[in-house]
Amino acid sequence: MPKRSQHLEDVAGDLKKRSEEAMQSFGRAALDTGRGPMATLAGVALLGFAAGLAASMSRKAATEAVIGAVGDWVEALASDHRHVEDLFEQILSSGETEHARRAKLFRKLDQTLSRHAYAEEAVVYPTLSQAEGEKDARLLASEHFDFRSKIHAIGALDRTDPSWGEAVRALHTQFRRHADREEGLTFPALRDRLSPQQNAHLTREVARRAAKFA
Repeated sequence: MPKRSQHLEDVAGDLKKRSEEAMQSFGRAALDTGRGPMATLAGVALLGFAAGLAASMSRKAATEAVIGAVGDWVEALASDHRHVEDLFEQILSSGETEHARRAKLFRKLDQTLSRHAYAEEAVVYPTLSQAEGEKDARLLASEHFDFRSKIHAIGALDRTDPSWGEAVRALHTQFRRHADREEGLTFPALRDRLSPQQNAHLTREVARRAAKFA
């Protein structure tokens, strides 16, 4: 795995702004270090690809293309899980007096989870259901609904209330179990049941759905 990764949202948002600089520094080893939800970007070749893409494509199109460059939907979604967990950790490490920081990070968590859940629910879970995994698909989708309910409830709490941090910590634990099940069992098993063509299609569709949130 490359040592550097960059969160796809940051890549898509920065591609156009960085295009001239990137082309001038074509020999760099990778794009600026970030946190990666759905792509791993490293190496001179991909840097050149990203820079050229920036000059000719919209932010949404760039998002879709960069995700597609990964070539594996399981890896992309697992990387997204890592980004969500990093946001949880940043929130939980913030102080009770850091109201603005907590609010900003929590909004980011809400947005990232929404985008991630949309891609899985619109593409992966229906495919899982059709591949004799309907029970698993329904369970994972119900957990997404529970996440959204808890995000809404936490958003209504005073961020100085001790119960706010406790609620975020409980949601983090629940999300980690959910992600571990997907990465360790459900998604790899589904990938193994699908043909290379079906997996390629799934990767493209995950990219396309994620781009709607760019």
